[in-house]
Amino acid sequence: MARRGSYKLFSSKDIDVKVALFIKRVAHLFIKKKGRFNCALAGGETPLKAYSILANLPLDWTKTSFFLTDERFVPPEDERSNCKKIRQILSDRVKCFDLSLDIYESAKLYSENFKEIKCLDLVLLGIGEDGHTASLFPNTACQKVTPYVCISRSPDGIKRISLTEEFINLSEKIAFFAKGDRKREVIKRLLRGEDMPATRIKNCRSIIIFTD
Repeated sequence: MARRGSYKLFSSKDIDVKVALFIKRVAHLFIKKKGRFNCALAGGETPLKAYSILANLPLDWTKTSFFLTDERFVPPEDERSNCKKIRQILSDRVKCFDLSLDIYESAKLYSENFKEIKCLDLVLLGIGEDGHTASLFPNTACQKVTPYVCISRSPDGIKRISLTEEFINLSEKIAFFAKGDRKREVIKRLLRGEDMPATRIKNCRSIIIFTD
C-alpha cells in the first residue's frame, strides 16, 4: 500500500477479493467496537464481483446495515437500478431508496435511516472518468433535500438520488474502488488533487483507493 498525500493507494490483481475482505474486516472492527456496522455501498458494475465474494464471507449480518451511496430514479425493475443489481447479490441486506415515491419523498424517507446513525462507519465509492462519485457530478448541483440526501441529474439526463458530499465526509472510513485501464487517468487526477467531485470527498483520515 502506497501513501500519496491524504490517500493510500492499494493495487492488486485480486482487488475484488481485497475489497471484500476489507469490508469484512471493517465490519468486524465496528461490531466489536459499538455493536453495529453501517456501510454505504457504491453502485455500478465495478464492485459487483467484490459484493459476490463478500456475500459468502462469515459476517454478523444481523448487526450489519448496508445502504446505497446513490441511485438512478428509474423503476425498481429497471436494469440500470443499483438496488436491483446489488440485491441480486446481497438480497434484502441492503436498504434501497423507494423508487415508487416522488423523488423528493424518496429522498426524505431514505434520510430517516441516518437520523440516529449520525455518521456512517464506511462508505465505498466508485469514481467516473469525469471525476464524479456517488451521483455528485462536475458542474452539476446536487440539490440538498436533507443533510443526508440530495438530488442531481447525470449527463444522460436521468435524475439521481445521492448521499450528500457533507454526509459522506463525516464517515469514519472512506474508500474509492476503480478498475480498468479507463480509470487510470482519473485516479492520477484524484492523486494530484484536481478539482472534481471525487477530490472534494475528504475526512480527517487517509482515504483508501483500491484499484487493479
